[in-house]
Amino acid sequence: MAAQNKITHGQLSCLVFSYLSGFSTLFLSEAALLKQDVWMSYLIGMASAIGMMWLLCYVQWKNPQLTMVEICDKLFGHWVSKLVLFIYLIYILEMQAAACRALTAFYTTVVIPNMPSNQMILLIIFSTTYATYLGLGTIVRAVQITLPFFLVGISIISFFLLREIETNPFLPQFQHTFSEIMYGGLLSLYFPFGKLVVFGFLLARVKNMKKIFSSSVLGLIFAALYLLVTAYLTLGTIGIHLTGTATFPFFSSIQMVKFGEYLERIEITIIGIWTLFTLFEIVVLQYVFTMLLRHVLRIKNMKPFIFPIGLLFFILAQNSFLRLTDLSFYNLNIAPFSTMLPIAIVPIILSIMTILRKEKT
Repeated sequence: MAAQNKITHGQLSCLVFSYLSGFSTLFLSEAALLKQDVWMSYLIGMASAIGMMWLLCYVQWKNPQLTMVEICDKLFGHWVSKLVLFIYLIYILEMQAAACRALTAFYTTVVIPNMPSNQMILLIIFSTTYATYLGLGTIVRAVQITLPFFLVGISIISFFLLREIETNPFLPQFQHTFSEIMYGGLLSLYFPFGKLVVFGFLLARVKNMKKIFSSSVLGLIFAALYLLVTAYLTLGTIGIHLTGTATFPFFSSIQMVKFGEYLERIEITIIGIWTLFTLFEIVVLQYVFTMLLRHVLRIKNMKPFIFPIGLLFFILAQNSFLRLTDLSFYNLNIAPFSTMLPIAIVPIILSIMTILRKEKT
């Protein structure tokens, strides 16, 4: 793994978009909960994630010569910094296990139901481990190659789904209580927008330090627009009730797309692109995990440890969320609260300590 790979601010935007998009439309939990008021939860989650990202960028701007892990050492001290980084290691392990299980559940339910889930997880981890070994530069170039195909495919699907919508599915609005809308915002902050926190450890790899915030937010905004469009199309095509009961609501909606009388099942062509974007999410998580573990254990050459880390990811994903109901319960009831420490609290503490250290100096 190349430790000093640098990326441009444009590549950062593409990587953020692919990382946040992926299978963010797989379950559409907020749409199932809030229905026509789902746009409010997306707005709350996006605004919160932008604020969190600004705090991380502020900390990075005040320490331009240091990486985020070195900044943690500087602000917290050696042992407290290890504890903070350990929290992020646990967070990444949870997120990658959930992502692997979500992708595996989709494939073993819809695409290849006869394939054992463990074999699917093994293929996923093998791919992400090899990508981690190649380094950050190779990862972002792969994103840039696949991104146009993703945009073209989603645009075609969206165009043909719009013809099936007869009324605005976002009307009537304000049908839910304030507490329900805020909880929906908490869900969208946890997934997908809060996942942006791991990019705090990649900010030092961007060549133009002045544009790290604008580039990150640009990718986040486009990911939010993509999520909003898919929620709109899903509610408008299959209806509010089916959106709340279907296991994969957006996939159910794109099954309605067909060209003429003979060319059907066009959704199969988009599954491959979805899969790649979900793999990019796991690759970024695994790459950042490798970076953090290298710093915590003070390992000079990390390449020999990349395969054992992949093995750790495989074992954890293999033994986590064995049923889809377990994953759904975790996403709806546990993770929105358990992940607030790495997503929100730690960035706030980092920014406060940066301000206090600046005033003291």
